[in-house]
Amino acid sequence: MPPTNFDTHQFAAQAHAGQVDKGGKPYIRHINRVAAAADKRAHHALKVDGLKINPEHVLQAAYLHDVVEDTKTVPDDLVRAGYAPEVIEMVRLLTKTDEPMNYAERITALIETRNLGAILIKLSDNEDNASIERQLPTKEDVTARYAASLPRLRDAAAALGYTGS
Repeated sequence: MPPTNFDTHQFAAQAHAGQVDKGGKPYIRHINRVAAAADKRAHHALKVDGLKINPEHVLQAAYLHDVVEDTKTVPDDLVRAGYAPEVIEMVRLLTKTDEPMNYAERITALIETRNLGAILIKLSDNEDNASIERQLPTKEDVTARYAASLPRLRDAAAALGYTGS
């Protein structure tokens, strides 16, 4: 039986246990906000736009979007846990690689995949990362980097038929 959404949240919470964001708050709070926003967007894409998207897969990938990049979790752990290939693929697309690329190039590479679920998760992630509540005064350049990606991600989602915000 594949993992449930609850199982996935627990997996992410365990993987990120003890991690805090730059403001000193538990990192899982960021994960939860991203997952909630991506879930809402995926349901809009399915129910309003009639797009072929599985909101459950998007939600699970959103919970897991940072586990390979920021924890000891490796992709094979997700395979062993029974995640759908679509979930693992979105996580892979959202995970920074060792390939030398600046942030704008990474966003371009993601957009070029045309994977709506991954784009909606990245949009949700960057909105949360650009939020004034999450930023420290010394991180203005990082906030600008995330903010600059938002119109590009919105345009990419719209090009795939997504009409939500």
